[in-house]
Amino acid sequence: QDLQEFALQLLRDKVPPLERITYLRSFASELDLLIRDKELWGIFDAARSELRGTSDPELPDVELEIKDESWLWDELIALETLTIVTALQKVGKSSLIGAFLGSLSFGSQCLDKSINGGPRPIIIVGTDQPLRDWSEILVPVGLMVKTGDDKKKIVDPVKALWHKGKPLHLNERGIEKIYDLCEKHKNSLVVLDAFASLISGMGLNENHADATEPIRFLTEAIAPTGATSILLHHSSKGRSSERASNAARGNNALTGEASQIIKLDWLNDKDEKDERIQLTTQGRNSKTVDLVIEQIERAVFISHGSSGALKQAIAQQKKEEKLSERQFLALEEVREAWSKTYAGISAKDLHEKQPDEFKKQMNAKATLDQLEKKGFLTVKFDAVEGRGKVAFFKPHI
Repeated sequence: QDLQEFALQLLRDKVPPLERITYLRSFASELDLLIRDKELWGIFDAARSELRGTSDPELPDVELEIKDESWLWDELIALETLTIVTALQKVGKSSLIGAFLGSLSFGSQCLDKSINGGPRPIIIVGTDQPLRDWSEILVPVGLMVKTGDDKKKIVDPVKALWHKGKPLHLNERGIEKIYDLCEKHKNSLVVLDAFASLISGMGLNENHADATEPIRFLTEAIAPTGATSILLHHSSKGRSSERASNAARGNNALTGEASQIIKLDWLNDKDEKDERIQLTTQGRNSKTVDLVIEQIERAVFISHGSSGALKQAIAQQKKEEKLSERQFLALEEVREAWSKTYAGISAKDLHEKQPDEFKKQMNAKATLDQLEKKGFLTVKFDAVEGRGKVAFFKPHI
């Protein structure tokens, strides 16, 4: 109880995060208590919970500093905030962020969305993956280069890479190392992969709210350096179909810390040959993004546009597959004429173009009417000299 009250006072006094940890450990020592990482984070979590219920409000006529939201990756990665990328294993979280890092460093678009702000220092805390896997992500995007047989090296702007063989965890020592690098390299981009591995061995349970404390401490500590952080996190298999904020594994306190959440999921998880991925976002201040993307090479992605448009195209294709051969031929003639002249065709035009299939003009008219009723075509009546009112058909757009 004494430690929690002391932690509460440290939060009220807005003591910097790394100093708070030191003060709390020192006070525990004075009380002849040995405080472990798990208890440390739990004490601050409890103190925060109490503080949330007793905070003073903002008052009128007091100038507040509120930065306008700015994007490093348009509508996906916000500047100087925490973004969480969540997906089931092997869907492509790390590869997608690798593609973004390469685009940010070398100035190109990614998934048809603009990259802003130019190159910046990159710090990768990639404890979840071995060095080989990181090389397969970083080499294609130009952040690691081959120097000889079985030899590669990391290149600027990557300033540090931790991996499974040389791990870093979000304990006090790990957070301080990341902070020191961010202090040395201002406006860094910090990639954290993945949450479960970063708190491994600390006695924290990702299903409990106090497991979020190390992330809170880290993001709060590096905020004054202008750092932007991206946390990769596994989705819950049972909730992967839910909205981004609910799909992440563990306690929802973690997703509550993020300004932006990116969720990846297989577009068709029942078809192992379908490599397309649905990307959706959920953010506090941004509109939802809904894209279908595909990894064509490691860390190389293309966009197929919005999932709504793709699903509509798939539905349209299925409808077309049910057309008769004659109906499909008529539809193709209408589309070809429209692509060349942006003008519709009449039954007479169709009869003259395909006399073997449509032996009489009335056969052509009947087929065009069928396609119009099925929603493939639209019809407009125009006066034609010597023919009166004539129905002209064009594709339904």
